[in-house]
Amino acid sequence: RTPPPARGRDRTTLWGVLGIVLGLICCGVLGIIFGYLSIRDARRYGQSPLLGYLAIAFGVINIIGGAILRSTGNYPFWNND
Repeated sequence: RTPPPARGRDRTTLWGVLGIVLGLICCGVLGIIFGYLSIRDARRYGQSPLLGYLAIAFGVINIIGGAILRSTGNYPFWNND
């Protein structure tokens, strides 16, 4: 049984979409933060936390992928001169 929705603004989708977009494009850390906010609001308002989990996953993938690219010297716009 799900808890009754709390009063206030439900920003579950907003946080989730922001986390996915930022996690994929540029900032893995922001993706993780917005993913956490999405999961928090999903629990508070009785919504699905799927977008939050995706945002966290993409943020982690971005961080790991960026670290791998930096360590191999293949990171775009990274000047090794």
